[in-house]
Amino acid sequence: MFLICAILLFAIATVDAQMFRIGLKGGIGFSKLTFDDITNINDGAGVYDLVVGASVAGYHIGLQSKVKLGSFYVQPEIYWNTGGGTVEKIVKSGNIENDIFNVRFGRIDIPVLAGYQFGPLRMNAGPVGSIMIREDSNGLEQLANEFSSLGRTMGFGYQAGVGIELSRITLDVRYEGSLTRYLGDEVIIGGNPYTLDARPSQWIISLGYWFN
Repeated sequence: MFLICAILLFAIATVDAQMFRIGLKGGIGFSKLTFDDITNINDGAGVYDLVVGASVAGYHIGLQSKVKLGSFYVQPEIYWNTGGGTVEKIVKSGNIENDIFNVRFGRIDIPVLAGYQFGPLRMNAGPVGSIMIREDSNGLEQLANEFSSLGRTMGFGYQAGVGIELSRITLDVRYEGSLTRYLGDEVIIGGNPYTLDARPSQWIISLGYWFN
């Protein structure tokens, strides 16, 4: 983070304000875990399925910057982002109960987007690196130890979206997908291996303000 801030400060001092901008951004997001349902898990007490649950709301706040090259631009950002998802345990038989597990995370996101601007409208896309700082799987680790590894991993993904820029105010809507299999190819539940490709995804709505 220190290196990124130093680069931004150097750019402010050396690049024309019409080419380089820096500002604040913040907003809300709606994220969920994405994986194929795991069915017919037998842990000895009953048989159940694990399925993707509802999305959860979170927030983000940080810095945005932009280097303009005519109508094209590059927009590096860094911000704190919270989100997660839910996993539902659907019991099919046995002496166990349905349950809902809430997964929450806090991480630092660093997207570097390339875009094209025509008038006040713009579109952009690019990679994003995510550094997990904290994670709470709310009991999922009781089903499989692998669930506790979500908060120890740096992941990579992508963002794509559209926005509008009116003088110093920006409004963006983006979709973010993950390219990292945070929990690996499989998990062991009830002594048996199950395929689980858990990749968080989210919709992001941001409001920003340019300092210059």
